[in-house]
Amino acid sequence: MQNIPLFSSETVAFLKKAGRQRNPAWLEKNRDQYEAVLRQPLVHLASSVSRHLRPLAPDYHFPLKGIGRLKRPANRIQEKSGVFKSWMAYSASRPKESRFEGNPNLFFLINSDDPKDSVLIAGGLYMPSSKQVRLIREAIAKDPSPFEKLFKDREFAKAFDGGFSDEKTSSRMPRGFDPNHPKADWIKLQAFFVWKPYSKKVYSSKNFADQVAKDWKQILRLNRLLENCIAGKIGPTVASKKKASIIQSIEATTAAGREMDF
Repeated sequence: MQNIPLFSSETVAFLKKAGRQRNPAWLEKNRDQYEAVLRQPLVHLASSVSRHLRPLAPDYHFPLKGIGRLKRPANRIQEKSGVFKSWMAYSASRPKESRFEGNPNLFFLINSDDPKDSVLIAGGLYMPSSKQVRLIREAIAKDPSPFEKLFKDREFAKAFDGGFSDEKTSSRMPRGFDPNHPKADWIKLQAFFVWKPYSKKVYSSKNFADQVAKDWKQILRLNRLLENCIAGKIGPTVASKKKASIIQSIEATTAAGREMDF
C-alpha cells in the first residue's frame, strides 16, 4: 500500500525557516524536504478534497496544478524582504466572472507565523466588495432565517460552532438599517465567513484530507446561501437580471497586493 504524504510539525518548521531565507538557491538545496513535508502533502490534500467535493460542487474549480509554489513574486520580495513565503494556502471556488468581485470560497492555510493556529480552514466571503456587503446585509435584515437554520444545524454547528466570525465588524450600525434589528451583529459584519483551526494531532493524521473535505462540505452550504443573497434570491429582489448577473459572481480572493486573504 502506498504511503500517504502527511503534514507534520516539520511542515510548519520548514515554512518558518523558508520565510527567513534571502538566497533563492535555498529551495533547490532543500528540495527533498520541501517535497516530503510540504508539496506532496498539499497535492494529496487538493486531490482528495477535489474527489470528495466535485460531485457536490461541479461549478467549483479545485486547482490541481501549480500547487505549493513557495517563492514570492519579484515585486513582493522587495516589500517583504524574504525570497520565500512563511505560509502556504490552497483555495477552491467558482471561477470569477468579474475582475473586481470574487465568489465565496473554500480556504486552507498553513501559517508558520501563528504558533497557536498554524493550520486552519475557512470559507465564505473574507474580502467582499461594498456592493456584496450591502446585498448580504439587506438579505439578512429582511430574512435571517436561512442562516439561523444553518448555524443551528447539528452537523454545521459541530464543525463551526458560533456561525459567522466577528473578526471584521463595523463599530456602528450601517446607515439605513434598524439599530434594534435582532441580527444587528450580523448586519454590522464587514465580511461573512467561518473558520476552524486544527490541532497537530488532527492535521498530521492520515485521515486529515477526509476531515477537511467533511468540514468544507458544511462551508459549501454557507457559500450557497451567500451566493443566493448576492443573486437576490434571499432578501430584497434585485432590480434587473443584468445587474444580478454582474454581482452574482463573488469570490473571497486575494485583493491586489494582498497575499493571505481568502
